[in-house]
Amino acid sequence: MYKKLILCSVWAMCFSLPIFSQKKAIKGKITDAETQLAISQVRILTSGKTVLTTTDERGNFSITAVKAPINLTFLLEGYIEKTITLKKGTNNLAIVLDRETTELSEIIISSKDEKKLGVHKVSKISLQLIPISSSQDFLKTVPGLFIAQHAGGGKAEQIFLRGFDNDHGTDFAVLVDDIGINLSSHAHGQGYADLHFLIPETVQNADYYKGPHETSLGNFAVSGAAKFTTKDKLHRNFVKLEYGQYDFTRALAMVSLIDQKNFLTKNDESAYIAIEGTYNNSFFESNQKLRRLNTFTKYSISLSDKHQLKTSLSTFHSDWNASGQIPLRAVKSGLITKYGAIDDKEGGDTKRIHVNAQLNSTLSNNTTLINQLYYVSNTYNLFSNFSFFQNDPVHGDMIHQQENRDVFAYKGNIAINNILEIPNSTTTFGWSAKHNHNYIGLNHTIGRELLENVNRFKIKETNYAAFIKERIQITNKLTVLAGLRADYFDFNVTEIIPTPQQGSTTAFKLSPKLSLFYDATEDLQFYAKASTGFHSNYANAAVKNKSINPLPKAIGYDLGTEFKIGDNFIGNLTSYYLQSDAEFVFVSDGFEFENKGRSKRLGSEASFRYQPLPYFWLDTDLNYSYGTLLDAPKGDNKIPSAPRFTTTGGATLRLQNGIKASLRYRYLGERPLTEDASIIAQDYFIVDAVVNYTTSKYTIGISIENLFDTSWREAVFYDSSQLQGELAPVDDIHFTPGTPFLAKLNLTYFF
Repeated sequence: MYKKLILCSVWAMCFSLPIFSQKKAIKGKITDAETQLAISQVRILTSGKTVLTTTDERGNFSITAVKAPINLTFLLEGYIEKTITLKKGTNNLAIVLDRETTELSEIIISSKDEKKLGVHKVSKISLQLIPISSSQDFLKTVPGLFIAQHAGGGKAEQIFLRGFDNDHGTDFAVLVDDIGINLSSHAHGQGYADLHFLIPETVQNADYYKGPHETSLGNFAVSGAAKFTTKDKLHRNFVKLEYGQYDFTRALAMVSLIDQKNFLTKNDESAYIAIEGTYNNSFFESNQKLRRLNTFTKYSISLSDKHQLKTSLSTFHSDWNASGQIPLRAVKSGLITKYGAIDDKEGGDTKRIHVNAQLNSTLSNNTTLINQLYYVSNTYNLFSNFSFFQNDPVHGDMIHQQENRDVFAYKGNIAINNILEIPNSTTTFGWSAKHNHNYIGLNHTIGRELLENVNRFKIKETNYAAFIKERIQITNKLTVLAGLRADYFDFNVTEIIPTPQQGSTTAFKLSPKLSLFYDATEDLQFYAKASTGFHSNYANAAVKNKSINPLPKAIGYDLGTEFKIGDNFIGNLTSYYLQSDAEFVFVSDGFEFENKGRSKRLGSEASFRYQPLPYFWLDTDLNYSYGTLLDAPKGDNKIPSAPRFTTTGGATLRLQNGIKASLRYRYLGERPLTEDASIIAQDYFIVDAVVNYTTSKYTIGISIENLFDTSWREAVFYDSSQLQGELAPVDDIHFTPGTPFLAKLNLTYFF
């Protein structure tokens, strides 16, 4: 199977490589890095500051009478200056410029920009000015999305969005450079998405989606999705040091390996490496001793004027201790403090490697082809004790969840403009094959020492997918985005312990998508969306019980408007409905699957951005969702842990003298922990702050989490446990305390 997959991938890549031909004229196009729109009036200068030409209204330029190699500089007020070395034989340039700031006055509400249609972008300012401990914190920039850590800083966070407790990614898809991060049939949670391998400073762009409406996204993209894109090259080298309370230490180096010189060919090349190390004892009484080492290397090369190859290698290793979730009664009785632990032997270690290759080809003025091949290796060990002495009063209930996984995947898509001879239309065909080969197991342990093997499984899961997406501008004001996606899954499960047996099943899912965008004016757009999506269930559950639907369907509807008032105010209002078929929730301490039945969420979202001054921004996002279990009796039909009201927002300052500052808040309202809503999780309101000062040589800054030192609970559950000395299990709130006041200093040196 692997050989076929690899051979098909290599064939597809090679098929798209035509013969390279030389041109005498040097032509090019300049676009905006964030909007991908053409930029006019950009000046192109030589190293001697001679202006050769400027770009036209379409961002195009043409240069003659220059002798390569030569340095070219691209200048336009409001954009970061960029210099490249023009190599001999180069006849076509694609230049991307980054903005120095974000001006709301320049934004036009229009469905004609197909790059942004249906996609929400996270501002680079938001990426730069939030307290970041790891890339998992980037998810907090998605309006309405909250995360919670409850087992030390080394494993994936719990994700909340649109009234979904997504666990660690069951209904929220995450991608990095188009690599699917969610891991199906994971040892700790279905769709487990751990972003700790991603070095924050390598991220160039972040896009997010709400609902199941994006055709190119398949498994797990129900409540939404986030896509991160890494930088292709560095504009400058730097080293960064961070130090904070509780022995938080982080060091980072990012260095260009290839920039102004050729290595393999005479064409444009770039390569850089990033190395990040983190140590953190955290605020718990038992030191967390988190250690994390990340490396990332990316190499890009223009094989010709029509083909660009991007390759990358990522490695990640982390180990840590954890205090876990503690019972509220233990804190109230004085047995422990809120930063204490019942079993401080919890924790784990994880390793991850990925290799990625992506070939982007321009086959004609109207046709682009993308081929991608990647491999992921993931090793995972987690030691947890949720119930303490409930199941084993003598040795305790600590469990060890483990997995060893290999992922092989190929993805491709071809986009053709005006294929139906309709102006302003784009047709995209996509296809993919992904194979997971995974060994997972559950052990009963004492202080991380093996007591007994509970189970072992070998899981093989293959997903073949194809989709078609059509963007058609019906009229000058009405644009339709329609798609159809087909997914086929092959599940094969071999039980090794306790009862050797083998089983398999297959499943097919067809997911139609439809979005309508109506531009009433340049400042007012209405949209309506109706789509279906899905998340796969655990292969174990699907194979063992043939009555279980391995791919439960989700249906989503959105109705909303995006508008602009004056030059400095932008808003978005959305109402949505989401219904999910049977969900099989993973119970981690018992390694079982519990069917909660069908569910629905009815909600609304409001987002506002205001820029009263060129250097000052205000933003807020308000989100409300009410969820119920459709197959449960009234009064016992609330969805446990599902958020209802949430809001985030803040103020951002960016001055010309290099000072950048941000003050941000997040509020998570009360939410039911039981189906009858008799037990409620407390709400919390947290404020974070960041101040940075940047010069041409260095950046110095301070970030503060929980500025007002609010006492709060980050992760909250309601279940049973038994402490030593208790005669029977007790139903109780179990929680992980949130971060107290935490200050960090950082220094970055550029060279």
